Amino acid sequence: MSEHGSSPRRRDAGGGLQVGRVLGVPIVAQPIWFLIVIAIAASFGPEVQRQAPSLGSSASYLVALVFCLLLYGSVLLHEISHVAMAKALGMEVRRIVLQPLGGVSEVVEEHPGKPSRECLVAIVGPVSSLVMGVAGLGIAALFTSHTVPWVIAWEVAVANLFVAAFNALPGLPLDGGRVLHAFLWHVTKDKSRGTLAAGWVGRALAVGVVVVAVSKPAGFGETTFGALYLIFIALFIWTNATVAIAQAKVTGVLPRLDIRELTRRAMPVAAELPVSEAVRRAREAGARALVVVDGLGKPSGLVSEAAVSALPLQRQPWVSVSDLARPVDPGLVLSTDMNGEALLQAVQLTPATEYLVVDNVGAICGVLARIDLVAALQAAGLR
Repeated sequence: MSEHGSSPRRRDAGGGLQVGRVLGVPIVAQPIWFLIVIAIAASFGPEVQRQAPSLGSSASYLVALVFCLLLYGSVLLHEISHVAMAKALGMEVRRIVLQPLGGVSEVVEEHPGKPSRECLVAIVGPVSSLVMGVAGLGIAALFTSHTVPWVIAWEVAVANLFVAAFNALPGLPLDGGRVLHAFLWHVTKDKSRGTLAAGWVGRALAVGVVVVAVSKPAGFGETTFGALYLIFIALFIWTNATVAIAQAKVTGVLPRLDIRELTRRAMPVAAELPVSEAVRRAREAGARALVVVDGLGKPSGLVSEAAVSALPLQRQPWVSVSDLARPVDPGLVLSTDMNGEALLQAVQLTPATEYLVVDNVGAICGVLARIDLVAALQAAGLR
């Protein structure tokens, strides 16, 4: 299967072996992809021999390998169509990933973006597969039935037509699901609601694919390999649709994410103050965080709640807070005007357990604990 997906700029660049570039975009193959190619070729060998009885056993498997490579070549062309359209619209594409079940073009998500642009990028995928399928039928017609060229052209054509039809189904993460998402986004003016609806349709499609695999109607999953393949496709669709739903729920709550509501009250303390005394003062003041400050009141360190908890009570009077403090690097300072996506991006760029929160003049407002932010996002995802 094939899809195109949104990719945040912060996403890790790893996850595969780069095998080339096209239109300036890296092509990455997951390591297991090479094994899947061999497995598909091995399973398709008997079918080739049935279609072309004149071939010997070894030749049949060689032809099956050629078919498999051409099939993934078609998948790559499908993804290139997504990339070409995205590039033509001025969008950024991070990479193309060849996966066991197909491929994905990682198009960097636009904010706020436009539904029409997403629709155009999505729709060219099934169209390109349809064109390749029709072209394959035309090439097959040039050869005598059940000859090697006919078998390869025919099977590649059928595979592309199936990919075109399947990818056009209106459920995420398929291309048709992204077209549906763009349509709902346009109608409701709410991107998150469109994602939720298209994600649930994707889940329904996954269930439908499993039903097809289990019932094994003629032409779909009547073999064990075919049934397993359909079940893997269903798992792929369900997993990615579920991820899209979760992301939509989080995205929906981001505009309401207020750093002031999440900020813990902090107690400014001198560097040489014993931990036990700092903790006592914080409790009396109702503070849940410690910030080390210099003589001028400028923050110089953050004391982790976990570090204080890990220090035995009997040692706390003999250890100063500076011994537990982490220097206040620029990435650990957040402003009270950072809310929503800006806040989430800042935290993701500099992973830490605590962040110093200051107002627009640099005065200490408190400390944001990453665990509080995560809890707020998880609560939003459960609603």
